Amino acid sequence: MSAIPLRPLDFGEVLDLGFGLFRRDYRLYMPLALVGLVPAMVATVIPTASEIDADVILADPGAVLPFFGLMAVGMVFSLLTWGALAAAMDNLMGDRPASIGSSYARALAALPRLVAAGALALAVLGAAIFALAFPMVALVAFAGPAASLAGALISSFVILAMAAAVVGWWATHVFMLVPATVVEGRGPFAGLRRSFGLVRGSRMRTFFVVVVTWFITAMPGVAAYALAGSAGDLFAANPAQTIGLVRFWVIQIVGLGFQSVTTPLMMACAMVLFTDLKARSEGTDLEAAARAMAG
Repeated sequence: MSAIPLRPLDFGEVLDLGFGLFRRDYRLYMPLALVGLVPAMVATVIPTASEIDADVILADPGAVLPFFGLMAVGMVFSLLTWGALAAAMDNLMGDRPASIGSSYARALAALPRLVAAGALALAVLGAAIFALAFPMVALVAFAGPAASLAGALISSFVILAMAAAVVGWWATHVFMLVPATVVEGRGPFAGLRRSFGLVRGSRMRTFFVVVVTWFITAMPGVAAYALAGSAGDLFAANPAQTIGLVRFWVIQIVGLGFQSVTTPLMMACAMVLFTDLKARSEGTDLEAAARAMAG
């Protein structure tokens, strides 16, 4: 993996090399992922498993702030996990030693920049969705009761389709954000620009990798609920109340075991694609510089 490929990798090669990267050192990646995924899971599942009375929220909206705080902590631990995996894979792809401790130390050093970059990326997503969806929402609201049911359904479908397109565009362009921030040591704005720049010219290939890796990472939750015979409760408003608290936590723990595999797989594919896009970008820059020097 330390050699620079002579041609751009196609979609299948990125996935094949990503899976190979994971298989080669899975004994490191799986426990490394669990170190960060366990607190991330606990922090994000506690709000889901807790019963919040709607009347209490209406009387005191501040009552939900601790739950949002826990979910934010969970997101930070997820970013830390991704950063540690990227650091470990960067070392091993460069034929350098890697360990759980050294990988998390490198990720912790980059964590403030990584959190800021993540917040900036979410702000870009929110602004893009608002810019596209607001005119349609305003039109539907202005039409009011005069709008037919068919018109309302069509408008809702268009809004959802636009939102899905924006999310796909956004996920494609920020897919290189973690490697750009952790591996290259870039700041939030520079990391986001780097991610957008690397993806430019390879959007479709990156998009397909994003879709496949998203599907891989989403499967643990579905598989855990399916194994427990509770697939129908996956999207329940309060699954812990529907299936029971003990069973709910067992499902989360089973899903965590799956995530110890799928999360490194996702990052392995991202790192392979990052290495390939970086080689293309730097090769183009070197070629342009050579032409300039040649006059």
